Amino acid sequence: MKRLSFCFLLIFFVQSKCTFVSSSSSLDAFNVQYTDKEYTSQVGTVSIAPLEALNVTQLNAVPLAQRQTYELIFDLLNSDYQYLKMKIFHCDWNWIPSKLNDLEFLSNYNEFTIADYAFSQSNFSEYVTYKTVIPKLKISGNYIICIYQDDQSAIPLFTRKFIVYENLTYIDANISTPKQPKNSRTHQKVNLKINYGDLETSNSQEDFKVVLIQNRDWKHALMPLLPTQLIPNEKTLIFNYFNDEMLFPGLNNFRFFDARSISYRGQNVMALQPTSRGIELILEIESPKKGLAFSQTLNTDLNGAYYTQTLDPNAQNFNSEYVWVNFRMEMAKINGDIFIHGGFNNWQLNSQNKMSYDENMQAYTGSIRVKQGFYNYNYYVSSDQYPFYWIDGNHGEHRNNYEILVYHRAPGSLNDRLVGYKKL
Repeated sequence: MKRLSFCFLLIFFVQSKCTFVSSSSSLDAFNVQYTDKEYTSQVGTVSIAPLEALNVTQLNAVPLAQRQTYELIFDLLNSDYQYLKMKIFHCDWNWIPSKLNDLEFLSNYNEFTIADYAFSQSNFSEYVTYKTVIPKLKISGNYIICIYQDDQSAIPLFTRKFIVYENLTYIDANISTPKQPKNSRTHQKVNLKINYGDLETSNSQEDFKVVLIQNRDWKHALMPLLPTQLIPNEKTLIFNYFNDEMLFPGLNNFRFFDARSISYRGQNVMALQPTSRGIELILEIESPKKGLAFSQTLNTDLNGAYYTQTLDPNAQNFNSEYVWVNFRMEMAKINGDIFIHGGFNNWQLNSQNKMSYDENMQAYTGSIRVKQGFYNYNYYVSSDQYPFYWIDGNHGEHRNNYEILVYHRAPGSLNDRLVGYKKL
């Protein structure tokens, strides 16, 4: 009996001295989605950037042999600090979790505490900025970062895609005008050849997968593109499709607004005023651009990207404001939904950027909350009747950004390496 009592006391003592951290199993049980997603409306600006970058921009491609240190920077729109952790998931080329265990792509335990934070000193918006260094990865490929609260529930706050690449291939690519008359003025064709060097292949159709992305918008990425021809003696893959498989819509110049100051109105801002929910920016009234002549702009067209910056006197990043930006698009109501669309929310279509139709104004209206900066956007149509670019039209002359991703799975391997990356 004494021995049994001693065992109970020993168990109680051990439990009182140990702190159990949330395991990955509890996080996996929440069904993390392997894409760009916010699980709460309190998530503000999120970016991956080189350490001590001046402005927060979109950067989701990191070289495996990195010379710089990269960090994840994000804001949570509340006044209290939260105990947060980061977990990293490795994925195959199609963003399905790979079969690798954590130690095969990480040198550390896959649970990183986020201890670097700062409270905002702004006058109108409360938030906390968090920073954490992204650990060096052992292998190239697709990765998902998950940020979650450090408690028993382990509910994620947001997930973000990023890629780690190697330069083991030579990518010969350019953009041309499609030969088909129906697409020659509205679309753009990607011409592509890849030399795979010393990489092994027993079946090029199975071992190589190529992804083409326009303006960082994964919704319309061409994936996977398989080589149509292999030249073994030259170690070259040819992508010579005869139909529309490698065509992209040319789109139109992205719209923009300048929210870098709350002391004066930036470009395309009609009014600026404080309200009960914070600083409100009312943009100029807009109308569809389809059918209008195309004129290329260079200084303001970031192809949907953005950067955060504050131009107000004596202002720094720690006291930048979050502002509400109000949109008004005058047009007849259509059969479908319209979204304010761009890199500011990773090209997602959700309730936060969905517009509603005002019968009295005969216009679509919407409001989004962003950190002070310079923003590109367009209006995205989700409809069975109209293409997504219906509001602003389609022009083959528009200069878009393209990214080419080359994945390779060696015979017998369990993962896809990202062996080639090129921007056009």
